[in-house]
Amino acid sequence: MLRFIVHFGACLPLVWLSYLVLSGEIGADPAERLVRELGFFGACSLWGSLSLTPLRLLTGVPQWVAYRRALGLWAFAYISLHLAAFISVWAGFDWGIVMEEVTQRPYIYVGLLAWLLMVPLALTSTRAARRRLGRRWGILHKLVYLVAVLGLLHMVWIAKLDYLQVTLFFLALSLLFVVRWRLGRK
Repeated sequence: MLRFIVHFGACLPLVWLSYLVLSGEIGADPAERLVRELGFFGACSLWGSLSLTPLRLLTGVPQWVAYRRALGLWAFAYISLHLAAFISVWAGFDWGIVMEEVTQRPYIYVGLLAWLLMVPLALTSTRAARRRLGRRWGILHKLVYLVAVLGLLHMVWIAKLDYLQVTLFFLALSLLFVVRWRLGRK
């Protein structure tokens, strides 16, 4: 039942965003809003997946980590949609615009690198991949921390003047890292 709630909750932002697009209520700059919202939901899902191990360490309830993969895959889905919306809706599949943005804005490199690092994580998220990779699976999946840091850097660069959201993401990520480091060592 809880697994259903996790998936249902994770898909609600996508349903809400779809409603805004289909109803025409997405705002004055639909492309910008769509790209930003998908990135935001991807970051929230990623931070949510990262919070489950510290939650397990704090509560002593091992079942929390059972939902880590689901939230991680939702994060990958949202961030993939974020990238797809940037290329299709924002740039209109104009590769000249995409290349211009990539060369002039380093935050796009950072975001793309974070997404590229998520690809092998998503591809190896199955039980079969975990068995096949053995100990290497855990080493590979530690890339998620680098992905989170790169995602935060991406957010800092695009924040312009409003740093409240970025600050909250930074504080949450810092807290997750501290809890994991302090309690994970015991």
